[in-house]
Amino acid sequence: MDSQVLLDVAIIGAGVSGLYAGWRLLQDPPSKLSSSTPKGLPPNIQVFEMSQRIGGRLLSVVPPGMPHVVCELGGMRYISTQTLVRGLVEDVLKLNTHPFPVAESNNLAYLRGKRLRLQELSDPNKVPYVLDYPERDVPVSSLISYAINQLIPGFSSLTPYQMRKTLQNFVFDGKPFYKQGFWNVLLRVLSDEAFSYTRDAGGYESVVHNFNAVDMTLLNLADFTGDVTFHGVTDGFESVPLALSERFLQLGGQLHMGHRLQCMKATTLEDQSQGVALHFEGRESPVYARHVILAMPRRSLELIDPSSVGLSLPRTKSLIQSVQGFPFFKMFLCYPTPWWNTLGIQQGQSVTDLPLRQCYYWGVEGQQWGADPKNTNAALLASYDDGNNVDFWAGLQEDPTEPRFLTRNNPHAQDTSLPDWDNYSAPAGMVDELHRQLQAMHGVRYVPEPYAAAYMDWAIDPYGGAVNFWQRGAKSWEVIPAITKPASDLPVYICGSAYSNHQGWVEGALETAEYMLEHHFGLSKPSWAD
Repeated sequence: MDSQVLLDVAIIGAGVSGLYAGWRLLQDPPSKLSSSTPKGLPPNIQVFEMSQRIGGRLLSVVPPGMPHVVCELGGMRYISTQTLVRGLVEDVLKLNTHPFPVAESNNLAYLRGKRLRLQELSDPNKVPYVLDYPERDVPVSSLISYAINQLIPGFSSLTPYQMRKTLQNFVFDGKPFYKQGFWNVLLRVLSDEAFSYTRDAGGYESVVHNFNAVDMTLLNLADFTGDVTFHGVTDGFESVPLALSERFLQLGGQLHMGHRLQCMKATTLEDQSQGVALHFEGRESPVYARHVILAMPRRSLELIDPSSVGLSLPRTKSLIQSVQGFPFFKMFLCYPTPWWNTLGIQQGQSVTDLPLRQCYYWGVEGQQWGADPKNTNAALLASYDDGNNVDFWAGLQEDPTEPRFLTRNNPHAQDTSLPDWDNYSAPAGMVDELHRQLQAMHGVRYVPEPYAAAYMDWAIDPYGGAVNFWQRGAKSWEVIPAITKPASDLPVYICGSAYSNHQGWVEGALETAEYMLEHHFGLSKPSWAD
């Protein structure tokens, strides 16, 4: 064994959870690591990333002709109730943030061929769904809460902690709630029309999908109690992992890009302690580590050789398979002018049952601080969709001969070279179809042609979906602590938002990383996390 390649901790994955774990371990080295390094030196902690990019499912790009606007092809916001990410972003990293507008009264809901303003959804006579009489008095945003309160009277008045404990022990129709599918449950207390209405107007397939009823109820209700607010990171959400990597490197950590982990094998180190040999694609000799942190979602874990130490155990396999990846898709279009302003729409989210599902009126270059006020280029998150809708767009990207939609004539974008944006350029046919759906949704006959487009389909490997959700039958409250160290006698750990109480959020990535650090490495909870 080459002792020069012996690490105290090897972290696989340069997303938020992996970089956060590395930074925390170097910032306050636990005794179990500092005892194995020469006096005065920090622990030898290195991060290995398969791709050539830091950030995982946080992906921020700047569109051509709009240098002051950042578009989020991945995660795009956090909410005020998420204390870990809020404290990290605002108090520790001190990144600039801004309010993130969502549903504005003048935004659109184009459902079943009928075009309404969101404020009109409060009138059941205008809604194109045949609701039962009790349901007609319930706002669409409250239909899920209404349904759960039919099962558990007073549920929505509980604290998030009380909600979680109540659901873990709740039995519905003679069967534990965690063994039931959320869709199955909702159709027991909502009419078919009300269910379709909340799914269509909500913009997501995932939040009413048939995953674990306990966790889907909490996803819909627990985090959104009280006066919650949404927030974005002004320079892009990807600046969070970038800032963490900077701090990690400053403290002596090392970061290796283009390293795909193939296999892990148990080994005996020179001091006769137990360690792990990491075999990377294209690297001749293995890397040896005393501890290995796999900061990865389910699909990424499954791409590692299943015979690897720690992963081959039946218990570990069962823990890994307790969640299921769910596809998400995003595409931005850039226009020479914010044409939606003529409809009285400035910002926020509009929804539809067309495959594009949601659009967000993102930003106008000339309205940004420090920008040329004459530059009217505008970015639109033209499609934000999930589930079966992702497959609709996949049908327009499968032909490798399809011409790409490259930046077109625009006086403000001619001399702009943005490789990150161009790396995600969309097929021309996909852009044409999305442009057509936007016209139908907004009820306008003429819309100027987009001059740039970029998209991301998160169903691809190694992500297997932008979000993972708990399977029916999984006790998430037992899996979360167990999977952080699946085998008590092996120094292999797993963290990330896939196995958390906040799946799909940065909060979930930090939550599981923090649990792992506190319970298995002996770190204290940071003061800013409350």
